[in-house]
Amino acid sequence: MKTGLRLLTISLLLIITINVYSQDGKKLTKKEAKVMEEKADLNFEEKNYIQALDQFIQLYEYKPNDLYYKLMMGICYTYDPAQKHKSIEIIEQVKITNPEYNLCNFYLGKAYAVNYEFDKAVNLFNMFLARASQEDANQKGLASQMIQNCKNAKEILADTISENIVENIKYPVNSQYSEYVPVISADESVMIFTYRGVKSKGAEDVELSMGSEAYDEDVFISYKENGEWTEPVSIGDNINSKGHDAAIGLSVDGQTLFVYKSENNNLGDIYVSRLIGKNWTKPQKLKGDINHNKSWEGSASLSPNGKILYFASDREGGLGGRDIYKADLQADGSWDNVQNLGPNINSIYNDDDPFIHPDNITLYFSSQGHSSIGGYDIFSAIKDEYESGSFGGAKNLGYPINTIDDNRYFVLAADGRNGYYSGGGENSIGEQDIFKIITGKIAKPVLALLLGKVYFNDVPTGSTMHLYKQTEGELEGTFRSNIETGKYVMALTPGIYEIEVELETGETVIDSVRLDQITEYVVLHKDFRIYSDSSLIAQNDPALQAILDAELEKENKTIDTLFTANIDADIELKPMDAGRTFTLKNIEYDFDKATLRPLSKIELDRLVVILGEHKDIRVEISSHTDAKRNVEMAKRTFKQRGQTYTKEAHDKMSKKYNQRLSQRRAQSVVDYLIKKGISKSRLVPTGYGEEKPIADNINSDGSDNPEGRQKNRRTEFKVLESK
Repeated sequence: MKTGLRLLTISLLLIITINVYSQDGKKLTKKEAKVMEEKADLNFEEKNYIQALDQFIQLYEYKPNDLYYKLMMGICYTYDPAQKHKSIEIIEQVKITNPEYNLCNFYLGKAYAVNYEFDKAVNLFNMFLARASQEDANQKGLASQMIQNCKNAKEILADTISENIVENIKYPVNSQYSEYVPVISADESVMIFTYRGVKSKGAEDVELSMGSEAYDEDVFISYKENGEWTEPVSIGDNINSKGHDAAIGLSVDGQTLFVYKSENNNLGDIYVSRLIGKNWTKPQKLKGDINHNKSWEGSASLSPNGKILYFASDREGGLGGRDIYKADLQADGSWDNVQNLGPNINSIYNDDDPFIHPDNITLYFSSQGHSSIGGYDIFSAIKDEYESGSFGGAKNLGYPINTIDDNRYFVLAADGRNGYYSGGGENSIGEQDIFKIITGKIAKPVLALLLGKVYFNDVPTGSTMHLYKQTEGELEGTFRSNIETGKYVMALTPGIYEIEVELETGETVIDSVRLDQITEYVVLHKDFRIYSDSSLIAQNDPALQAILDAELEKENKTIDTLFTANIDADIELKPMDAGRTFTLKNIEYDFDKATLRPLSKIELDRLVVILGEHKDIRVEISSHTDAKRNVEMAKRTFKQRGQTYTKEAHDKMSKKYNQRLSQRRAQSVVDYLIKKGISKSRLVPTGYGEEKPIADNINSDGSDNPEGRQKNRRTEFKVLESK
């Protein structure tokens, strides 16, 4: 563009008098003007439009009859949120001076578009296209795209969604420089974002600039306290370097951060950092098939169960510029099985910035295609429950969330009430700012946010937390509590879950959470307490002791009389020969759990005595369940998974789950006996599930048989060896 305009201005200079004074009345030297022009051109090419604008203003006031300076000043104004209205008059003056210069029609069309005068913009774009030459190929494509943007804008802006309120979060997060890519924990307690300005690492080595593009990107962090965001600070030198370091994705619990880094002359890759205590680890490049040497990868979002990573890439084979993909977590921690999300999400233009909501159903992303009204718009898509992993059509979130300016990097808190994104526009106080969206017309999710702490001997501790969903019986996801604070956060969709909490030292506790009846967003607080000495449980956990006391009071017995009354004469009288099987009475668990109730431990203490008296026997501890089926819950689960419900499939799932549950229950008995001093080598835990009933679960007339089910829910021990 510059060459044509410079030739144009040379011819004009032959007939036009030149004013060679700056706005301060100080004459610029020819050498100073040349250096400034080179810097202005470079800033413009590097998209540092604010700095370029300041320089072109000075150059224009040095030579106000130079049409190149005037046009470039007008173009730069279209990128300045606070002054873009000035662009129309300036570019119109250039067009009047030289009506034959066709590119003026293109840039004037853009000036009208960014100022919401869409009909005038479309007319000018059409004028440009009618006269465009082969040299204008790039602008021709952009003009056609912007015509469609203007048509989309007229339709979408006519239906303003006043229920959605957009507001600049301002100080202390936003500044005159750029803040963008906000990522938040699901409970909205922490915000991490990308900053580019004078506080960036290495800024002291850069010539002071009014724009952000001169500086490298850094990662900053802010915490919400009393409803307000704290003063942001650098996330630390482990992550920030004298290069581009950008926050791009955060896990539900706020402990896994995905970072974009560009180093060693690559095009940009995705790295991961983890929060250990209060410190973030040095980012490591993702293993597997996500990062490619010959392509850019620079956006990421982790599914709430940690199994799928959604990311953006401009690799070969996509549908347009940047496309959105997904990859599966492998057993070795790498990412593989990369798949393009397809034409419902990806267009022929750039599609970027994926964010999978904690509901694991709704995908938000930015796109220059689809029904964008200008630049990038925010879209949503819902996962198809009948097509595993695929998403339905893209839906524009509408005005005022989307404007004629770029609106990108949308994230939404787990409760669906507050969203955040970055954009420019007249409400910005810098180049890019972070905005808050109070959602009035965005569908509220149905899910539970489970949060709490893990304690070991009443001290917060780190742990590995395995989450299982009852209907599938398979591992739903693996999470961690913070090693210093003990805090954990999980986002759970409707269902019944079992959580196994394991410490590095091997101590384990298992509990369950029932969420199959929730119909809206809920928050559940649940702490897990593990003790090295089981006797500490009653001493330190008043609630557990209260349960025991209540049970004893209900039976109107003391511990001693209860113990004596429950001695099974049958066990005492029969010899401990191999093959003998005995049913343990009063071995009870919480519903759908493997957690022993207090009265069960009293019964097991008696078994400890028996095993102590018969030191020559080796036994199998077995657990059994009934075969009850919850058909309605199963149908909902099959539907959520996109599978067709059949009785055979339901039976198969239930049998598998019951076997796992019974195995864990048998193991909990064995663990208790080991803690009481019985050798592990003498105990074999076995879960039979529903495979060995001793009574009918269903009566002959088809009605339920609760007595039979109760008999089938039993714990036994069988003598395997008797020396």
